[in-house]
Amino acid sequence: MKRWLYFVTMLVVVLGLTGCLKDETVPKETKLDVLNVSKGSTLEQRHELESFEFITTYDTGDYDLGRWRITDSKLINMSAKIKNAPEGVTVLIEHVHIDMALKSENPQLDAQLQDSMDDSYHGTSQDGFFISEKYPYQNIFAVEGFSKDLIDGWAFACGEFGEGKVSQHRLTEKNLITYGKVYANKLQVVYDILIKYADEEFYHVVSISDEFLIPALKEEEENTEEQSDK
Repeated sequence: MKRWLYFVTMLVVVLGLTGCLKDETVPKETKLDVLNVSKGSTLEQRHELESFEFITTYDTGDYDLGRWRITDSKLINMSAKIKNAPEGVTVLIEHVHIDMALKSENPQLDAQLQDSMDDSYHGTSQDGFFISEKYPYQNIFAVEGFSKDLIDGWAFACGEFGEGKVSQHRLTEKNLITYGKVYANKLQVVYDILIKYADEEFYHVVSISDEFLIPALKEEEENTEEQSDK
């Protein structure tokens, strides 16, 4: 009898927890900058870096930002430059790390990594990429649409330990947005910067980060655009 009561009690607890997990949602991110058409399709972020400015810029080039698809392969152009640097300062970018992740109201998909990239100087003649007001750092992040990370994350959300409501749906753009409650991509970039002033022998390192959202195109927005094109 005691074993039976214990079993019933544990079953009620498990069912209760399962119900809580299914009802759980993550509030939408509203405080980050947004890269979108309404803001010119280019995003600039400025950082006070000791005695000068460190300015980064991001855009999608020829890719139509108004039709951004999470599952599509696309390129993100990025650059970094300095401004008002003191005389004699030398600035190198030692390393750059980039992550592209999902933003979703579903806690099992929110912050799910989609793609990542690292960039560092591969030679031996200097300690990083030299940048100045004349010569910016430039890079291109090639984002993989149906990446292994994205596929594995969707499989988890649809699997035994994931959200039951999406278990019958394939990984498509529409299903990510409709059933996965994904509303944007989140780009995070970390720069490790080496700085040496005119009277110094060695470099010291400063790290800065950028993060912003790229909204996904909802189905109703896509249908509206298709009708307007006609």
